[in-house]
Amino acid sequence: MVKFYKIIAVFIFIGVLASCTQSIRSNVMRFHQLPQPSGETIVIVPMDPTKVGSIEFANYATLVGNALGSYGYIPANGEEADLIVELDYGVSEGQKVVRTSPSMYGFMGYGSYYGQYFNPWFPYRNPYMYRGGFYGRAYSYGGMYDPFGYHPLGMGATTRTYINYDRHLKMVIKPNSDNVQNLYEGEVSSKGRNGNLHEIMPYMVQAFFTNFPGESGSSERVSVEIPEG
Repeated sequence: MVKFYKIIAVFIFIGVLASCTQSIRSNVMRFHQLPQPSGETIVIVPMDPTKVGSIEFANYATLVGNALGSYGYIPANGEEADLIVELDYGVSEGQKVVRTSPSMYGFMGYGSYYGQYFNPWFPYRNPYMYRGGFYGRAYSYGGMYDPFGYHPLGMGATTRTYINYDRHLKMVIKPNSDNVQNLYEGEVSSKGRNGNLHEIMPYMVQAFFTNFPGESGSSERVSVEIPEG
């Protein structure tokens, strides 16, 4: 039984470490008939005329331009471009989200064998835990018994409230001619608690150009890890 507890504790600890890794999960959608690049020159412009001259737009255009450059496209540098790349971006005002999840509390003492703060059900140092036990909180919804230690437990609920933001980046690539069909139409969108688009945009661009240009008419979920810093 002791060996069983050790194995369970190891897996829980690994799960806790994995959950600490932050990432941006984005949905990428695209339609295209984009030929293989062969040195075409590009110019990047905003879809929204009000963003002409925007420093923020220039920063995002640089991110997208560098990504396109890695695939063989060349900046026009003031000359007439072969292709026009249109960008649009935005973030919602935010939506309040309330989540309630069940929680368990009570006394679960396993003696000194597991150490002063260790408990196989709560494998971390908890402010409510002391000397191998877990001191209950103020409210209880009835008791139950741990099938291994036979110590009374209580059931409760934890409520979390936060704000979620919808973020997006759209891109269209088309020939620099009138009355021609677009070569590429794509969008990357993500949802998260960070409403600062300039902090999230590098990871969204990275997701956008994962497997670029991708299969036309398809969408995929792309996760990009945020480096610890």
